[in-house]
Amino acid sequence: MLKSFAFVLFIFTSHAFAQLRPIEEIREPVGTYSSEEYAKVAVLQWAPSESAPLADQAAANKFKAENILTLEKYIREAAANGAELIITPEFGIVGYPDIPELPSNEDNFRNREDISPYVETLPGSASDHFGKLAKELGVYIHFGLAEVDKFTQRYYNAVAVVGPSGFLVATYRKQHLFQIEYDYLTSGVQNTVYDSPFGKIGIIICSDVYDYGVLANYRAQKIDVLALSTSWTEHNSGWGYFTRGATRTSSTMLISNHDYYPDSGVINSDGSVQSHIRQSSGLAYGYILRK
Repeated sequence: MLKSFAFVLFIFTSHAFAQLRPIEEIREPVGTYSSEEYAKVAVLQWAPSESAPLADQAAANKFKAENILTLEKYIREAAANGAELIITPEFGIVGYPDIPELPSNEDNFRNREDISPYVETLPGSASDHFGKLAKELGVYIHFGLAEVDKFTQRYYNAVAVVGPSGFLVATYRKQHLFQIEYDYLTSGVQNTVYDSPFGKIGIIICSDVYDYGVLANYRAQKIDVLALSTSWTEHNSGWGYFTRGATRTSSTMLISNHDYYPDSGVINSDGSVQSHIRQSSGLAYGYILRK
């Protein structure tokens, strides 16, 4: 995770392109999938085009609002293409700052003061916005945010899920924090599983995929789908972890990543690939069994 947004369009720079190993991208699996038997899903590979402004509440509000509108554009595109479950990246409405004194792959919020303009409660303004959108489109949406618990005032790296009802369906708080995140966030303490027309869906965020305990617990919970919202930190390194996440949990893995250290797509429970995009931004699709 955590990359300076000067590199968001890295595929157009010779230095970044030299680090990236392009693949033959698969946007959608070939074959025929009956809509009665299968539901179409979408994962988004995207990141904000600017770095998150610090120490300015008005600027942070404007930045979040712009990101929400961009995410809405992609969600509407996915729904128009038949997706019923749409996964968006870690901290998608928040993004990350550019800290000049840090290496670009370590750019992050440094403390609670840095991130405090971005936190919000659940329910809150973002869940209200995406809830109305989910109800309008008749879909499930996963979106990443910085959450503040209104009782404890602790901050979390969270994913919220809204459904066709328009209301919050589930909330997950990242359990395996990454490096400096421990300086401003609190770790989540439990897995989250919610029931859907597509079976039991579990949620993880980025470095949770390293945590075999988290994955083992999801396997024991007999999930059907594991949804990963992530912001990866190293070129060409994520897909192996994502594949192991699918096989270790015996579930279909849905991966939505930022596009500076990319790899997004849909992986079957046996490790085979439905879709995989790396060197381009936008949506990839897959199919999961209805229940």
